[in-house]
Amino acid sequence: MNRSVFDDPITLEVVWGRLVTLADEMQTVLRRTAFSTVVSTGNDLGCEIMDARAWFVAHAVTSNPTFNLTLPHLTAALLDTFPAETLREGEVLFTNDPWIGAGHLPDVAVVTPFFKHGRVVGFAGSIAHVSDIGGLLNQSEARSVYEKGVYFPPLKLYDAGVRNEAVFSTLRESVRTPELVIGDINAIVTANSVAAAHTADLLDENRLDDLQQLSDAVQSRAEKAMRATVESIPDGTYPFELTFDELTLGVELIVSGSDLLVDYVRVPPQHPHGGINSTLTFTTARTTYALNCLLTPQIPSNQGLFRPVRVQAPSGSVLNPVHPASVNDRTKVGWHVIPLVQGALAGVLPERIPAAGGFKSSVRLIGTGAHDVAVSSLAFTGGGLGAGHGGDGVDAICYPTSSSSIPVEIYETTTGARIDRKELAPGTAGAGRFRGGHGQVVTLRPPRAGSGLTLAAGCHQQSHPPFGLAGGRAARPTEARIDGVAVPVSETSARLGALPFDAGAPTVTLHTAGGGGHGSPVDRPVEAVLRDVRDELLSVEEALDVYGVTVDLEALTATRKA
Repeated sequence: MNRSVFDDPITLEVVWGRLVTLADEMQTVLRRTAFSTVVSTGNDLGCEIMDARAWFVAHAVTSNPTFNLTLPHLTAALLDTFPAETLREGEVLFTNDPWIGAGHLPDVAVVTPFFKHGRVVGFAGSIAHVSDIGGLLNQSEARSVYEKGVYFPPLKLYDAGVRNEAVFSTLRESVRTPELVIGDINAIVTANSVAAAHTADLLDENRLDDLQQLSDAVQSRAEKAMRATVESIPDGTYPFELTFDELTLGVELIVSGSDLLVDYVRVPPQHPHGGINSTLTFTTARTTYALNCLLTPQIPSNQGLFRPVRVQAPSGSVLNPVHPASVNDRTKVGWHVIPLVQGALAGVLPERIPAAGGFKSSVRLIGTGAHDVAVSSLAFTGGGLGAGHGGDGVDAICYPTSSSSIPVEIYETTTGARIDRKELAPGTAGAGRFRGGHGQVVTLRPPRAGSGLTLAAGCHQQSHPPFGLAGGRAARPTEARIDGVAVPVSETSARLGALPFDAGAPTVTLHTAGGGGHGSPVDRPVEAVLRDVRDELLSVEEALDVYGVTVDLEALTATRKA
C-alpha cells in the first residue's frame, strides 16, 4: 500500500478506525486485568498507539485526555535515554517522572515498542494511576517531590524479555499495597503487548512497512482543520484572569494567522509545599485538551491537531515548577487552566464557550481493612458541567477527566467503609437561561470494626465557585462536612488530609460544585423550572426568587411572575 491510497478518505477512515479500535481493546484489557478499583472501575488511565517517531495516531476513546496528550512527550523523552535503534524485541520502557509524564508520581507510564523486519515501527503506550506510590499520606504537608513517594527515572522494565526485578522489589518494599500496584503494572504490560501484536498484524494485512504513512495522513488533516479554525479567529491578544484558593492566574491567547500562542503571563511562583504545582507537561496537556474541545470537537485528538498551538509558562511558577518541587496534588492548580482558556475565548467565540464546570472531588481510603487486608481505594465524586449556549450542563460528571465514579457496592466491598448517601446535590447548579449541571453529595461512614483506615479527601472550588456566562449565575461551591458540620475552607487540607477513619470516626460528606449557568435566569422556560422543582433539584422558593416563576406543586403548573 502506498501513500496515495490514504488520499482516499474511505480507506483512511477504515484503517484509522481499526487502529482506534485496537487502542480501545488495549484499554479494555487493562481495565479487566487491573487489580485496583481506581484503574479497573475508576478508568483513571490512558492508552494510545504511536508511530516510530513517538507521534500519537490513535487513542482509546474514553481514556484520560491528560494521559493521551502526555504520552508522546513522555515517549520522546524515553527515546532520548533509549534510542529506538538500540531497542530489541521484548523490551518495555517505564517511568513515573512528573516532569516528562503526567505530573505526579502515582501516574506510571509503560511504553512498549513493536517491530517489523528488526526495526521499531511504533509504540503502544499506557499511563495508569496506581493505588499507591509511597510517601506522605497528607499531601498538604509535602515540601518536595522526594516526600511524595518512589521516583523512577526512565528505565527498562523488561530488557529483551527479562523482567527488571529491581523495580518490582523496590515497589514491593516501598508502597503500602504492593499486590495492587504490581498487579496493575503487570496489567499495563499485558495490555500494551496485546495492542503491539495486533497493530503489527494490521500493518501486515494492509502491506504497510510501518505506521508513518497512516500517521502522516491523519495528522496532516487534523492540523489543517485546527489551522482553519484558528485562522477564523481575528488576529489579536485575548486575555483573561481567574482567582481561586487565594491564587490568581492570568493568560493571554495570541492569535496570529493560523498560529495560536497560549501564554500564561500572570502566574505565582511555585508553591513551597502542598503539591499544588503543575508541571509544564500537565499544564500543556490540560491546555491543549481545552482547545481541542472548543475549537475542533469533531476531530479525535492526535499529534497533528496541536502543531499550530504553543503553550508557555514562566519557569519556576505553579504552572511550570522546577525540580524538586512538590507536585502530587497538581490538579488543584492545573485543572483551572481549562476555565481560564474558556474565559479568554468567551468574547470572540460566545456560541462555543460553556460556563465553568464543577471539578470532581476524590476520597482515598488507605490502610488495613477487615481480616488484615491492605486497602487503597480512590473514589471520585462528580461535579456539574457548565451550561452551554444551547443546553443545560450535565449533572454529576467527573469533569475535567474521563474517570468514572466507582459503584457504591464495589467501594463498600473493597474498603469496608459505608456510603450512607450518594445523590445529586439540589441547589448546586448555577442558574441561567440554561442552568449548570448539579454537583453530587456523598456521605461516607467508617467501617463498623476491625480495620485501620485513613481517609484523605481532595476538594476543589471551595472558595471560588464555577462562574456563569452571558448573565448566568455562578454555581454553589464545593463543601466538606465532618459529622454534618461544615469544615472551613482554610482547614480542609489539614483536617481531611489524613483523617483516621476506623470504627467510631465521624462521617465525612462532600458536596461537589455544580456548573455555572448560561444566559439570564429570567429567560429560562417555565416548564424547565417546573421540571427541576418536581425533581426536587430546586425549591419552590428558589424558583420564585431566582427565576421569577411561581410553581404550584399540587397542580404541577408554573407561571412566570409578571
